Amino acid sequence: MLFSASATPLVPSLCFLAAEKPVNRRPMMMRLSGGAIGSSNFDLRTYWGTLMSEINQKLDEAIPVKYPAGIYEAMRYSVLAQGAKRAPPVMCVAACELFGGDRLAAFPTACALEMFVVIYK
Repeated sequence: MLFSASATPLVPSLCFLAAEKPVNRRPMMMRLSGGAIGSSNFDLRTYWGTLMSEINQKLDEAIPVKYPAGIYEAMRYSVLAQGAKRAPPVMCVAACELFGGDRLAAFPTACALEMFVVIYK
């Protein structure tokens, strides 16, 4: 018989989650390049501007002009447009820093996010 009432379920029971002890979590302060978020010396405008300049530099390095130059120049024009807000990559780097990651580790993902946003605007 293919389907039997006595067959063990394929999905494990989730009852064990309620029985486990709660994890003791410490309040986490977000360390950023301008100080902790909760501190009075954190300046979002400075943080955002610093990250934008670093992201622009990484984007510039990510798309070098190669042959055929016309295609790469068009790509660079779209991605490195002046006046771009860079919100998705800034939030990507900030989230990485929030969880204790290194800022440099987040830049490839942040640049890819910005390139993706440019394509689908």
